[in-house]
Amino acid sequence: MFKAELEEVGLIQDSMKTVSDLISEGLFQLTEDGVKLIAADPAMVALVDFKIEKDVFEDYELDEESKVGLNLENFYSILRRANSDDTITFEVKEDESKFYIKMENSSTRNFSLPILNLSEDDIPSTDQLDFSVTAELETSVLENAIKDAMVVGDSVTVSADSSQIKIASEGDQSNVDFTISGDSPGVMELSGEEAKSMFSLDYLNSMTGAKKLSSNVELKLGEDFPMRLNFTVPEQARLSFVLAPRIEED
Repeated sequence: MFKAELEEVGLIQDSMKTVSDLISEGLFQLTEDGVKLIAADPAMVALVDFKIEKDVFEDYELDEESKVGLNLENFYSILRRANSDDTITFEVKEDESKFYIKMENSSTRNFSLPILNLSEDDIPSTDQLDFSVTAELETSVLENAIKDAMVVGDSVTVSADSSQIKIASEGDQSNVDFTISGDSPGVMELSGEEAKSMFSLDYLNSMTGAKKLSSNVELKLGEDFPMRLNFTVPEQARLSFVLAPRIEED
């Protein structure tokens, strides 16, 4: 049995909006220290690592750690109906195959979703990834670079070292080159060796939707290597993405 009451509605709404734009189904881990979600899109291009801490909930009851598979698009469709001053209660009853969502304020609304039988065997581990560049910057800086690149093409090359980050895209008839120096406004940290990789702009654009969760983002990069983006609300939640590089064809 699991039951958790949450007043920080925006925290779960904003997180699931961004996640559901990338991934349709996911397996939530209900643990003693909070709720976690690790899921990958069907193409294994993007991986999501989300956690909301136990202490964020006003009430948190868990008989034993378990896993709950949900359709994330349907889950967000329900969450978006919550108002900012609502209290949301999530519940899994013993020996039942439904996930219950209750919203309370001036009225009480009850929803339910079927619990899906999902496997996490195919989800790759990202614990061993060794990145060569780390940057912390305002999310809006990264978002502006991605929006500029989307005017030109559907992929972007990100290169960086300890002094600057370059984000470039090339289309059939035009190109863009967006440079962020280490001492630019909105850059808090930039360190590491040289790194360069190409990524899908559609995925990156969806990931920057996490700006509602955190105004800052930690970016980790390697040479022809995945990118990791970490959005953190201290002591409350973390939403991380790992994006596989796009390989240029000869």
